[in-house]
Amino acid sequence: MSSNVPIAGHGITAPTPQNTPLNTAPIAQGLSKPTVPVIAEDDEQEQENGEDMVSDSPEAQALLLGMVQKRLAGLNGQSSGYIESLPLAQKISLEGIKGLQVQQDELQAKLKREITQLEKKVSLSITTSTLINPSESVPRLGTALI
Repeated sequence: MSSNVPIAGHGITAPTPQNTPLNTAPIAQGLSKPTVPVIAEDDEQEQENGEDMVSDSPEAQALLLGMVQKRLAGLNGQSSGYIESLPLAQKISLEGIKGLQVQQDELQAKLKREITQLEKKVSLSITTSTLINPSESVPRLGTALI
């Protein structure tokens, strides 16, 4: 315990904690680092021989892209089985969320149509007012267009 160690009268250094070893670690005594031979990777050997599997040429990239797209096209439309494995309560919740998404999409489309109609009205109103009274300035946003 540190409470029974007298601190005064021992000099300038603090007492050594109990978990500190008395001897230094053997690494500090000059042992050498372990030597491990360098292992050459297969890719490095192929690159040295000029036998790259993937080239930077556009033809090789197009070929690779075509191969990947062909593999992915076979997966399109297939079920992973995850949704089918869900409990009934979660399936019902998921169907409800899908219904809400459809409603939200319809409302978003309606909003876009209304915004487009309002933009046309404002544009027509500004054009008409400048033709009738060219001396008046174009109304600012937030002002009534009558």
